[in-house]
Amino acid sequence: MVNEKMAALGKKRSCIRELFEYGLRQAVVLGAEKVYDYSIGNPSIPAPAEVDEAFVEIVRGRSNLAVHG
Repeated sequence: MVNEKMAALGKKRSCIRELFEYGLRQAVVLGAEKVYDYSIGNPSIPAPAEVDEAFVEIVRGRSNLAVHG
């Protein structure tokens, strides 16, 4: 059984999706090598060290960043 509220949220378009699709369109216009994908979880490129460090600080409870899930 799927929670109706969560299912509805999954069907909504997000600004993250909009930015991702914009990046795909720009890659066609400019060339993929000129468009950097900053998506978290992109398996084709490693995350910058600062991202890894931020996650470690979140896990250790020493960050002011808010994580929503």
